Amino acid sequence: LIATATYGSELSPEVQFLRGFRDNSVLKTNAGSNFMIVFNAWYYSFSPSVAEFIREQPTVRGIVKLALYPLIGILRIGAAAFSLFPTNLEAGAVLSGLLVSSLIGLVYLAIPLTALLACSSRARLIAKRLQLLALTILFGALAAVASTTAIGAPAAVMMAATSTMVIASLTVSAVFGSRLMLRMARLL
Repeated sequence: LIATATYGSELSPEVQFLRGFRDNSVLKTNAGSNFMIVFNAWYYSFSPSVAEFIREQPTVRGIVKLALYPLIGILRIGAAAFSLFPTNLEAGAVLSGLLVSSLIGLVYLAIPLTALLACSSRARLIAKRLQLLALTILFGALAAVASTTAIGAPAAVMMAATSTMVIASLTVSAVFGSRLMLRMARLL
């Protein structure tokens, strides 16, 4: 909805790519389709009103278009990663999900988090503690996705495992990325 409002048409190449990746790759896997159930519940809770606002505001449409360019690029990388596993679509979906969520964390969250960490010693302490916890949760979620795939557990388990994997990888990449940027800035 937001991409369609931003690019002005369901036929725009960007919207066609997003729809094609979702429908022809992600939704063809157990991990991907169960993740999309959770994602859609979250996304459709706010996207209709955001899309309407974007349609009504040409200036906002231009800003959102700029903000979406990195996301489109990240999803193209994710689609390429997915295609590396033509004989194991589940592995492709998990690799793609990890890569996409990690890159989103780096591109969209690491810079604002770096600014926060630069201004607050308490935030730096919390981030240091959070990175190990998030990494542990990420490995646990990956193990849960793998075991859920292997044993064919109920869909609700896969929904929880894939959603946790995505949120944990967003967090890990944002925290590690911001702490690395802060260290590099101190060295300069």
